[in-house]
Amino acid sequence: MKKLLLLLIFLVPYLGKSQDIEQFLLAGTEDASKLTENYVNPVAKGFMYGLNNGWYSTGRTHKKLGFDITFVANLAKVPGKDEVFQFVASDYSNITLANGSNEIQTLMGGDNNTTLSARIETGSGDFKLTDFTMPDGIGSDLPMNAVPTATLQVGIGIPGIDADLKLRYLPKVGSSDLEVGMFGIGIQKSLTKILKIDKTPVDVSALIAYTKLTSEYDIQGNSGISGNGQIMEFATNAYTFQAIASVNLKLIEFYGALGYNTSKMDVDIKGSYDLEYTLEGTGMTVSESVIDPVSVDFKASGVRATIGTRLNLGFFKIFGDYTLQEYNTVTAGIAFSFR
Repeated sequence: MKKLLLLLIFLVPYLGKSQDIEQFLLAGTEDASKLTENYVNPVAKGFMYGLNNGWYSTGRTHKKLGFDITFVANLAKVPGKDEVFQFVASDYSNITLANGSNEIQTLMGGDNNTTLSARIETGSGDFKLTDFTMPDGIGSDLPMNAVPTATLQVGIGIPGIDADLKLRYLPKVGSSDLEVGMFGIGIQKSLTKILKIDKTPVDVSALIAYTKLTSEYDIQGNSGISGNGQIMEFATNAYTFQAIASVNLKLIEFYGALGYNTSKMDVDIKGSYDLEYTLEGTGMTVSESVIDPVSVDFKASGVRATIGTRLNLGFFKIFGDYTLQEYNTVTAGIAFSFR
């Protein structure tokens, strides 16, 4: 499932190892949802924290009809505690540990050696059995074991109100089996004149911003389970509210911010999946078809603090910053800024 990884890290060229998340369906719908949530959680959270970064590199806003075009890249560092999760059998209805460690590597962890056994009761009171191995993580394939994201945005000065309108937009594009679309909007309002500090090199502003990313991945061609209409749908909504201050020393500029993030990602596995088991005590193979089997959501929220610097080379800007939050994030970018 390399294109799943391509989706989760938003078109950054680190594909990692092939994943077989669809095999979780063998655990039954409820247990499959729990496994998916535990396994994907750090990538989902890192992705959401990354989307809330990179909206600014100064506390100043543009003059009338000034604008900028900015490319931003982020690395959201996964805490060590989220590289693994503990498998606790009592948390699941149908699966137990067959062999290997009960400390399972997540998608942002390392290699797994864990095999799980599923024992699911049928409608007639019999039990169907199967085993599956947890897929490896991709943490070692990514820089700093961090989740990368990237965005392209435009900022435009709004006449009369000392504010910038910021837009992120990507029409739903991709190949026949992967489509990604994004829309983001933000308002950065200057408070410098209100605070009567417009004659100093200090600028203060407030930002409110929203990013929505939607995508659809057709897993039918690479799925190890037969069926029809097999797709994974992702919908991410990320909000950030920040107070920003900067000091402009002409060639170099320093900036910092305090704020709050809140985000949610919904992941749905849709389509039909033909699952095969062995009937307990008989050795017979039995099949079951499940439809739209998994729907999970991930949330990330909390206070954030950012400190950064920007090099001003005429209309060309280079900047970088570091954000303290649940998943500490490094951001770097370039901008072409006018007025």
